[in-house]
Amino acid sequence: MNDESLPESPPLPTKPAPSEGRTVASSSLYRMAEEMISLREITKRQLKMFEKTLGTIRDDIFGKFNSHVADQQRAYQQLRGEIHGEKRVGLNVLNEILDICFDLERIVKAKPAADDQAAVQRWIESVEIESRKVQESVQRHGIQPYDAVLGEAYNPAIHERVGSRRQEGMDGLRIAEQVEHGFASQQPEFVLRRAKVIVSE
Repeated sequence: MNDESLPESPPLPTKPAPSEGRTVASSSLYRMAEEMISLREITKRQLKMFEKTLGTIRDDIFGKFNSHVADQQRAYQQLRGEIHGEKRVGLNVLNEILDICFDLERIVKAKPAADDQAAVQRWIESVEIESRKVQESVQRHGIQPYDAVLGEAYNPAIHERVGSRRQEGMDGLRIAEQVEHGFASQQPEFVLRRAKVIVSE
């Protein structure tokens, strides 16, 4: 056989040098380690930001809660003071009413005979003095009388209708006449007794 007739065999693949394989692996591990370190740093920063935000939210919630508790405590103390104040005012009013009752009992017992004009005059004066005493007591507790204005519109909140009539020159539901004046408290402001009025038809 002729050596020239034999086919040539394909070249064998060459293996990478051992040093080249180690370099590729080392660089991949190095990049992986860098990524892990970078990821760890990012995680640390995010964790610090989260802890800071959480602390801020926690402080804000505690602050609002403490402020709410303080507001409730102040409201409770104010309500308690108002209740005690109302009790004191109520007791003072009751004591003044009792004093007036005793004075009226003495006045009634001292009623003179009708033929003694001087004694009757003194008795009338004592009744007038007691009436002024009652009015002063009422005003001392912040209660003031008020009058309905003739011709103004009828308002059930401040007027008590006790009758009605036709009034010349006045349309319907107007104050035609006041029968009794009303009473209102100044502190706090509200109507204790509505003025009794006659309303136009």
